[in-house]
Amino acid sequence: MSNFLLVLLWVSPEAVPREVRELAAYVGTVYTADAVNYIIKSLYDAYTYVDTVVVYGPDFTGAGEYIVRTLRGECTEALRLPCQYVKELNVAVVDLRWGGEAALREAVGRAYRPRQEPARPRREVALERPNKRHPVHMAHVIYDVDLEALRAKALDYVLTYGVESGDVLYNVLVLQRANEGDYTAALCDLLEDWPCGLDRHAAVFATCYVKKRDFEKALALLRLDVFRRDVYDPHGNFVLGDKLYHYSPVGVLLREVDLSHIGREAAKLLPDHAFYLGREYAARLLLGKEYKQDKWMASATGVG
Repeated sequence: MSNFLLVLLWVSPEAVPREVRELAAYVGTVYTADAVNYIIKSLYDAYTYVDTVVVYGPDFTGAGEYIVRTLRGECTEALRLPCQYVKELNVAVVDLRWGGEAALREAVGRAYRPRQEPARPRREVALERPNKRHPVHMAHVIYDVDLEALRAKALDYVLTYGVESGDVLYNVLVLQRANEGDYTAALCDLLEDWPCGLDRHAAVFATCYVKKRDFEKALALLRLDVFRRDVYDPHGNFVLGDKLYHYSPVGVLLREVDLSHIGREAAKLLPDHAFYLGREYAARLLLGKEYKQDKWMASATGVG
């Protein structure tokens, strides 16, 4: 049985010579560091005869670095299974990130040595559910006309992206509840000080925080359904046609933008609206002439 896996980074299997693909036990393309967990799981579940993993392709995001380091026995932050599985993996890693086709052919020629005995015992490997925080050291705008929905969004942001300092998690946030009015600056304990001046001001530029002892209380107030509410963006709205048409809140056509710049326009919007625009654009690309803005989802699911 073949003794090597070919892990591709940002390269489709069809771009790899057929004679190389046919020698591998499996060929697959990955884009994230998390993929290393599924590689390890498959090495224990299905590919126990594999003793070599070849990682090939351009490492645009740095995910390949995590994959190589983890497969070589390092318990990196990408790992979602017990570290002992990495230590006992018994695989050689051939790092061909940014390598060319000639280097790939040569490496496969050296690595391909079919085995008669498995390289490791078969095991059922369960992946741990991800639950990590990603600290972000920059200001962020959160908008909602409803104060309790605004707090729920701010809590979710701090618990997901909060920076740890002493006994709190915090972020610098611009909390906005109206398009017009004055603003103030403040410290804001999202549990004890709410609404932190927003009952008197349209916006608060605040260092928002949650005390670590209050995490359970904060989690109970998250109400993730608030992200599905239709909250009108004061930046206006967009219609996707042959171009991206930008209208003011009252319907005045402001600009016509080439669709190739849609990412730039989305970056200017409030988060909910940006995600909406990205989803609609992806649907337009996939559905082509069948795409109808705001209506395609019902057609695709057979609803309505």
